[in-house]
Formats: sequence, structure tokens, C-alpha cells
Amino acid sequence: MTRKRTVKRTVKRTVNKRNIKSRKLISSSLRKNTYPPQGKDAKGLPKVYVINLKKDKDKLSKYKGDLKKGLIDRYSACLGLDPQTKYLSDFKKNEKKLQIMWNAAEKKKKCTAGILTSHLGVIKKIHLSKSKFPKQGVLIIEDDAQVNYSRLKQAMRDVHKYSDSIIYFGGTLHPPDTFKNKKWYGNIDSLRKTFQKNKFNTIDASKYRILGGHGYYFPTWKTTDDLLKEIDKKPKIRALDSEMVKLQKKGKIKYFYYPAISYLNIEDAKKGIHAGYFDDQRTMEYYG
Repeated sequence: MTRKRTVKRTVKRTVNKRNIKSRKLISSSLRKNTYPPQGKDAKGLPKVYVINLKKDKDKLSKYKGDLKKGLIDRYSACLGLDPQTKYLSDFKKNEKKLQIMWNAAEKKKKCTAGILTSHLGVIKKIHLSKSKFPKQGVLIIEDDAQVNYSRLKQAMRDVHKYSDSIIYFGGTLHPPDTFKNKKWYGNIDSLRKTFQKNKFNTIDASKYRILGGHGYYFPTWKTTDDLLKEIDKKPKIRALDSEMVKLQKKGKIKYFYYPAISYLNIEDAKKGIHAGYFDDQRTMEYYG
């Protein structure tokens, strides 16, 4: 009896050691690929803003405290229209722009308005700090996104060649004109094969459009200015990613990096406003 107990204890200890070792390896791998590098390794990376509601601070846990280290800044999102978000010259005028368009349920109106004003709020914040615009640019993400910093470092080596436009570092792929084209979605893998891997690609608006706010990059202050001017002159405003699609079609937003640098955290994304529409087959990111 004594011998059996000893054997059991020994086996248990061995298994625990293996589990601990395995967890360490997994954790190390995640830190290497996902979480912000520190010190010398952080040199040359852009400033990152993550948009996050106060009630959803639990979604920030995946950043492992790196908000405190200065590479990522949290931007406090609003729910609904916020007159404190002075993103355009006339708040009341732009409030009407939004309300004209919608016939959706009130709750969804509030969420959609909050997403729009939050994104425009952080862009306006960057825009107002022209003299302090980061040399390496600014990446805006939502709190259901994660950033692959190994991939980001690689992209930043060549990003100066594409500084005349906002750049998508993540997003979802859709048909150019309608969401109802099932045949198009069935051929999405073939479309992906036409993209240059680990490189910047030029958007072909005749074949697809890129939606989503979980990873777009401003290489220069001028690109924030260009976007705000386009939004300001519109008689009606849709969700920001829809407005950006129009600029893709006009050739004013030109590039995306493939595979995605900023990609959806699936579990967090399913908790959001568009959970019912979520389909990871539509994403341009890959998880290999």
C-alpha cells in the first residue's frame, strides 16, 4: 500500500512539472508574438490607441499591463452621441446627420453612434496634437483586437513607402457592393491567394472592400486631416468603416498589410454589437 501511494505521488508531481513547463512555453510564445516589446525592441513602433468602454475594462486584460508602459494608450469610448467629443465643428449639425439615416432600434442607434464618436474622438485628439504627432505614426484598434508585434515590426521597415494614405493593418473582407453575394464568400480563399504575403497590398475596390475598425494606421498627421475633412463635408454620416469604404472606392485609402497585424480576438468579438453577424470566414487575418 505504501509503495502504491509513493508511485502515485511521483507521477502526479511529474505531470504537474510538465504542465507548468508547457504553460511557460505557451505564455512565452504569446508574449513574443502578441504583446508589446519593451526597451530597445519597442524602438520604431507606432503609438497604439485602444478604444474601450469603461464597463468593458476586462477586455484590456489581454494586454498584460502594457498600457502602463506607454506603448498602448486607452481611449475612453462613449455610448451614444457625446457632445464632449468635439470631432467636428458643429455637434448639433452632425447629430442630425446621424439621426437622419437610421431606422434601427434605439439601442443599436446608441451603440453605432458611440462607435462613430469614439473613433472620431481619438482621431480628433491625434489631429489636435499636430506638433506631437508620433514619428512612427499611430495605430487605432478596438478592444476586441490583438496586435501581432513581430509582424508590426516587420511592416514598419517599409511603411514609409506608403505614407500617402491611411493603411489597414486589420479588417474584414466583403464583396464590393453587397453582403448578400454568397458565391463571393465561397471564393474568399482564392482571393486571399492573390495577396502578397508579409507585404503591403494595394486595395482593389472593384473586387472587394475592407470593413471594420479593429486596426487602421495613420502614417502621417496629414492622413488624419484628410479623413476628418472628408467626414466634415458629408451631408450624412454612416459608421466610420462604411465612410472609409467610400474613400477606398475613390482611391483615397489605398493600402492594407497582409496578413493582418491587428486581428480579432474571437471571444471578445462575439460579445460585441455585431455578434449576430460575426463570421470569421470573412476576415482577412489568419491565425497560422
